[in-house]
Amino acid sequence: MRIANLSYLKAVGVRLLAGIPVFLLVTFSATALSSLMPGSAAQLILGENATQAQIDALNSRYGYDLPVWERYLGWLGRLLQGDLGQTMFSQQSVAKLLVDRAAVTFEIALLAMFVSLLIGVPLAMYTASRPGGIVDTVLRAVSSVMLSIPTFVIVVLLGFVFAIVLRWLPATGWVTFGDDPIGNLYYVALPVMCLSVHQAAYFYRVSRSEFVAVLQEDYVLVARAKGLPTRYILMRHVLRPASPQVLTVMGLSMTYLLGGSFIVESYFAVPGIGWTVLNAVSSHDLPVMQAILSLTVVIFVVIFILVDLGYALIDPRVDVS
Repeated sequence: MRIANLSYLKAVGVRLLAGIPVFLLVTFSATALSSLMPGSAAQLILGENATQAQIDALNSRYGYDLPVWERYLGWLGRLLQGDLGQTMFSQQSVAKLLVDRAAVTFEIALLAMFVSLLIGVPLAMYTASRPGGIVDTVLRAVSSVMLSIPTFVIVVLLGFVFAIVLRWLPATGWVTFGDDPIGNLYYVALPVMCLSVHQAAYFYRVSRSEFVAVLQEDYVLVARAKGLPTRYILMRHVLRPASPQVLTVMGLSMTYLLGGSFIVESYFAVPGIGWTVLNAVSSHDLPVMQAILSLTVVIFVVIFILVDLGYALIDPRVDVS
């Protein structure tokens, strides 16, 4: 057990070290963007009516008059101390802003992941055990239609039906879980529904293909020949061998859900990461944009580390190192 734990720690360390160059490259590129802007970054932020004194003051405060490498090293040094700076206009701590906004985005993404798995995987198990039936044919057709509809169309359609026509759910706004748990579920329902439509169909198609393939394995055919119940075979002999592919899809799906939050949050005015970065872009709030980009890189690296470790936990034959 101790050797296994050391292998996991070593694997995590190796993957984190591999992610460091990616992090440095992306964050340096984000810092260099201000130098690639036409004219002065301060001029773009303050507008055409800004005086030269105001421009010089902003350049001096945020280091836009320094070389890119010097500005980046200064930002990196402050990052190691946990200081991401302040927003340009509200003077709010960027670190605190990210924590508050990330909690909203992760709540929506994780709930959408849970709903998608809850719908897609059981339906895939049912139809895989009865391939070619009416339910299988209908669900494959429905899932194909669901996958073909872009997220922004789903957002508009579901928002129109549930918020405007039926008036069952709110069209905009947000309540944190700590302030009002029931109200939080009321406001999160529509964004989660919009993100779950595509992902539930995606999980269904991938899981069904894997379950059908595993059901053709010799050990499953032997279990059927012994007269074991289909439900027992699916849960005991099929689910785990098919799980690695589903786990891969989960990792990719989480990146999709985090990206889809930009559309959902902006449409429903949900104060998450997506909504924040759109506001930061429109107001040229460079410290916020750079911090969100850094957080995104870290999230993606962690997600793929968890996926790799999940392979080894599901299938002991996989060498985690």
